[in-house]
Amino acid sequence: MFSKKYTLLAIHIMFVFGAFAQMRNSDTYPPPEYKSYHWDSVPHLHQLPLAEQNMGTVVIKDKRIIEYYPQGDDVVMFVTHHMIIRVNSDKAIEEFNSVYIPLTDGVSLEDVQARSITKDGKITVLNPANIKDVDNYENMGHFKIFAIDGIEQGSEVEYMYTLLEPSQKYGTERIRINSLHKNISVDIYSPPSLIFDAKSYNGFPAMQTDSSITNKRHIFCSGTDIKGYDLEEYSEGDGALMRMEYKYVYNTLNTDLAGERLDTWDNFCQNIYAILNKELTKKDKKIARKMVDTMKLKKLTDEDKIRKIEEQVKETVIPKEEIAGSNPNALGNIMKNHAADEFGLLKLYDLLFDYAGINHEMVLTTNRFDKPFDGSFDSWTYLQKYLIYFPETGNYIAPAESMSRYGFVPADWICQQGLFMHAISIGKKKSGIAQVQNISCNDWKKSMNDLYENVKFDLDMGMATIHYKETFSGYEAFDIQPYYAALSDQEKKEVVDRLVQLTFEDAKPIHNQVTGYKENEWFKQPFSVETDITTNNVLEHAGNKYLFKIGELIGPQTELYDDTVRHTPVENHYNKGYHRELEFEVPDGYSVSNLNTLNMDVYHSSNGERDMEFHSYYTSEGNKIKVSIDEDYRQVSYPISQYEDFRKVINASADFNKIMLFIEKK
Repeated sequence: MFSKKYTLLAIHIMFVFGAFAQMRNSDTYPPPEYKSYHWDSVPHLHQLPLAEQNMGTVVIKDKRIIEYYPQGDDVVMFVTHHMIIRVNSDKAIEEFNSVYIPLTDGVSLEDVQARSITKDGKITVLNPANIKDVDNYENMGHFKIFAIDGIEQGSEVEYMYTLLEPSQKYGTERIRINSLHKNISVDIYSPPSLIFDAKSYNGFPAMQTDSSITNKRHIFCSGTDIKGYDLEEYSEGDGALMRMEYKYVYNTLNTDLAGERLDTWDNFCQNIYAILNKELTKKDKKIARKMVDTMKLKKLTDEDKIRKIEEQVKETVIPKEEIAGSNPNALGNIMKNHAADEFGLLKLYDLLFDYAGINHEMVLTTNRFDKPFDGSFDSWTYLQKYLIYFPETGNYIAPAESMSRYGFVPADWICQQGLFMHAISIGKKKSGIAQVQNISCNDWKKSMNDLYENVKFDLDMGMATIHYKETFSGYEAFDIQPYYAALSDQEKKEVVDRLVQLTFEDAKPIHNQVTGYKENEWFKQPFSVETDITTNNVLEHAGNKYLFKIGELIGPQTELYDDTVRHTPVENHYNKGYHRELEFEVPDGYSVSNLNTLNMDVYHSSNGERDMEFHSYYTSEGNKIKVSIDEDYRQVSYPISQYEDFRKVINASADFNKIMLFIEKK
């Protein structure tokens, strides 16, 4: 229904501070809303315009009711979802003939109904015997799953269920179905004393306050004819979906708070430090000080100190979601067990950097491809990923990411806002001040994929021999550099084979040399593969000439030739560049007639500077030809207004990939 991806730090604080204060329950409190909400006793097929009848799927109704309801001394949530979907294709039938209801810890199914109606009016009601429990469906936890029978093209599928859940202070609602929504509505009810705030994104209908009822508080939204679209290439993925965030912000019965907004960024920051101060012991400090002394950091630069501390911790402590035993976050237990949860890691790094004299700040943010961080709406659902920032160097580490290193944290976490916690001292204890700031992108020149190929021809054999060198730096190396050293010799050879065969399917690399994979080289030195290959796939004999498929030397390229309407801005995972140098020698007695096809220059500029380009050109010296190519995307994001320019640059590399040179006898 909505995302519950909180960082463990947020869960810890929610557990300690999460009770709804001074909630009053009365015997006269009205019953839950779902009790009085019913579907039509006799379903009818809805009339749709001809254009909508030809759509594969049409969502006729998407109604969601979320109610915070007093139960004893606590507050629970009743969550109802009612869907009516017209299925006009076999694909739609396959997608919607089964319903999956997640039942996470503490969640129970209060009510469920489902039925189908064909275009001829035949009604098939859910058989309760069809409802199955699946303990760990696709590793996503416990689900109730059932099939809806009697569906054919032109049918409508209808289902409605209500869940009883432990109350959550924050929630997210999304529109995930990429089809026309004829009607969507969300209602959030709560007792009069509990006030919620909400914010809509990406075109989700705006929430409004209902002043017509007094026995409950009610905020709601409704929208009609909301057009869906498929997730687009080079977009934010789930982050581009329509969504609404909501949070509990005031409790009018709590006179101690006197109208103060609850669970703000400052509250989170202060709570984090309160827990750190509470858990910190003299033994913890002694262990941390000894670790720092053992590392012999005094003569190192701040940057090298940070790198050494990070390497030391990541070599010895494994991040885990849960740690068994009492007091698992005591530093003695962390070092004994060689494992820690997020909070334990935060505590460890905080102490080590303190004793090393390294100024640092905790930062919390999101994966922007799930939902970009919005500092203007202080929902703790945004507190999903944590980093440590070093103001003096301007760089970050990701403490719980074992294969990440200083300066190259997961790319999907940066290039957006985050919650920075500036540490301050109050007496002998630490506290913090929260501030929303931008987490900057890395320089595009630090994430490069460079390719160098020297080609020699054997025209009689129709074969090319190529000395091949490819280097990966920064984020371009993220998925290979930290893992290579752990592979067996055979696996290492297979990695090189697969890498080269992405471009030359028939290649069998020999004389392989791989460098830049040692741990102290990660993201400091490029990961490099150098080898020799032969291939029959780039040279063809055609009459009295040879066709040299020089474009294929850069490997297959992404294409965006479909001229479709763009709905979302361009979002890359990181900014990056590609540099290629292709050299070949024209055989004696031959010439190349169409070298000018190698000259391409497709780009977009802002304020007089290029922000993306594909630029290729050749130079010649005697019978030696060198082709240089620079392709780069210097920004992570481009607005919809620049999508066509982005598409042209992407397609320029695909166009180059198709270039053939004509090698002819003089």
